[in-house]
Amino acid sequence: MLLHSRNGDYFQVTFSSSALTCHQDVWAYTDADGLARLFERLGAQTQPWAEPLCWASLEREFKLTATCDLRGTVTVGLELQPLGSSEGWYVRTQLHCEFGPLPALAKAARAFFGPVPA
Repeated sequence: MLLHSRNGDYFQVTFSSSALTCHQDVWAYTDADGLARLFERLGAQTQPWAEPLCWASLEREFKLTATCDLRGTVTVGLELQPLGSSEGWYVRTQLHCEFGPLPALAKAARAFFGPVPA
């Protein structure tokens, strides 16, 4: 998963696997900082947590849900679907990692979305 091409209230998400590549424009409106805060919460975790950590764009074209099992495996659920398109596609997948890369992901997300609003 790659977040890129930020332009005002919009950014793009690209997901690639051996079987599929998809791109989606995401309208974050005023809540792009909410996604950065989600990554920062993930980056601060040092042990498994009970409730899923979630963020969804206003129009639901992009959604992330992060969980962690008792062994410390973090699962990030990713959902993408076109906004206002007749194409009718929908992608739902999961990415897995350990705690180690989460602080760097949080730092990169904050750099991408900009400083904490005043």
